[in-house]
Amino acid sequence: MLEELSVTNYALIDDIQVSFSKGLNILTGETGAGKSLLVGALGLIFGKKGNPSYVRQGCDEANISALVDISGNHEAQRWLLDAGITYEDDQVLIKRNIKNSGRGSQYIQGQGIIRSQLEEFSSLLFDMHGQHEHQSLFSKVNHRKLLDKYGGLNDDVLSLYNKFQEITKLRADIADLEEEETDLGDKLEELNRAIKEIDSAALYDGEEEEIEKDLKLLRNTDKLCYLIDEALSFTNGAKGIVQYLKNLTINIDSLSHIDDVFTPMIKRVKDSYYEMDDINESISDYKRMIDFSPEQLNIKEQRLSEIFKLEKKYGATIKDVLDYSIEAKKEIDKIEGSGNNIEALKGRLKLEQEDILQKAKLLSEGRSKFAKELENRVVAQLKQLSLPNVRFVVDLAPRKDSNGKPSCGPWGMDEVEFLMSMNPGEPLKPVKQIASGGEISRIMLALKSVLADVDSVGCLIFDEIDSGVGGEVALSIGEHLKSLSRNKQVLSITHLASIASCGENHLKVIKSTDGTKTKTEVVKLQDDQRVREIARMLSGECNEASLNHAKELLGIC
Repeated sequence: MLEELSVTNYALIDDIQVSFSKGLNILTGETGAGKSLLVGALGLIFGKKGNPSYVRQGCDEANISALVDISGNHEAQRWLLDAGITYEDDQVLIKRNIKNSGRGSQYIQGQGIIRSQLEEFSSLLFDMHGQHEHQSLFSKVNHRKLLDKYGGLNDDVLSLYNKFQEITKLRADIADLEEEETDLGDKLEELNRAIKEIDSAALYDGEEEEIEKDLKLLRNTDKLCYLIDEALSFTNGAKGIVQYLKNLTINIDSLSHIDDVFTPMIKRVKDSYYEMDDINESISDYKRMIDFSPEQLNIKEQRLSEIFKLEKKYGATIKDVLDYSIEAKKEIDKIEGSGNNIEALKGRLKLEQEDILQKAKLLSEGRSKFAKELENRVVAQLKQLSLPNVRFVVDLAPRKDSNGKPSCGPWGMDEVEFLMSMNPGEPLKPVKQIASGGEISRIMLALKSVLADVDSVGCLIFDEIDSGVGGEVALSIGEHLKSLSRNKQVLSITHLASIASCGENHLKVIKSTDGTKTKTEVVKLQDDQRVREIARMLSGECNEASLNHAKELLGIC
């Protein structure tokens, strides 16, 4: 239940704290006093989208917080546990911040959350109904939702919906495969041709680099041979470096016999001689091995050209071309198995369709059972709300496709519609065709009352649900709200004295101005204050007759 609401710098509200109690809480005030501002502030706590215009003129931000008791609300407690949010003494603090820059934030127990999370959590705590929601009774979609909520069938409906989505995707997958199958012949031919071309080329990774290295030698044959011969002329022969180093070795050896200062030089000269002799042999061996024929050059160039063509078609490098071949073989296996895949998917689709029809059948049986219960309970409530001759029927008809044949949709195989007759002898008709504004208010209140018994939500908020009614009907609505508040906390924003007089906690919204600023306040009415407010609501002023009438109403309730 809602224990306290704090609002700062919101529209005309400067700074207020409103305490709510168990039972029936009544909010009244003159037209334009700001009752709708409280509704708007509550809407932000419920996850409504914020707007910079909500911030009070001259302020940077608006802040709204709500202290909520969640004792007994196991769904809300489980939600907090799943979200990793801790709480103490069964109390939770919800905060909402709206900045004039357009940005905002929301918190539960000081932990930042996104707006959709706040909306989800608040839906487990509060159920708000305003005048504009009367129109929801005209929608058959909402009729189905209300019946499913009453019967506790929402999990079954969600399971059916998810299964329906799976089947829809399965059908799409089969259609895609069948469409692709028409082009598979050409695709297979193309892939096989590519694999044959790549495999016949017998490529290997690194081949391109080897060929380019060979071509570099082949294209420089004349220059290479000239430089090799020139190098050998430097190292070989009577006047080559090798012979000179050999002679130098003999010379140094002779010198060492005369002066041992030359002895260490012998090894160095010999090492130089052996090193140059080895170089000379290596160059000679290279010359003997080379075979730079024009045919070799032509073969290498043709091979490189073949590689370039394959790379242009299948990849930037030989590795890419080989990878293409591997992937092509995988795709061929996939294509060749697609026929089996289609049959397998069709078999799975058949089983899923049988399963969904079974689920839909069980859901229909549940709806049939709970439809009768809902009818009886709503009629009982409406009789208490001064509609003694009303007939209310939850009509279940088979859902039909565009060809008029029974079909199953994501929400089942039923069309649910509320039908009513307000007077004896009148035929049953859709609600929107027969009910007046005041009757719609009572029908909605009856439905909310019935659903409250099966809902863990602890706080019901009615924003002028009494619109369009008066007299004894209004008094019966007040008594009904009071009866409903024995098990739920009820907040009712009303302009009718007969409803306000039934409240246990009466709050008045007051707008005042000092000539420069206008602000909205909320005060708790006690004793004589409450009598005077009821009198004002009765006649617009406090005179002896209205005061006596107000006391009479308060005595009745």
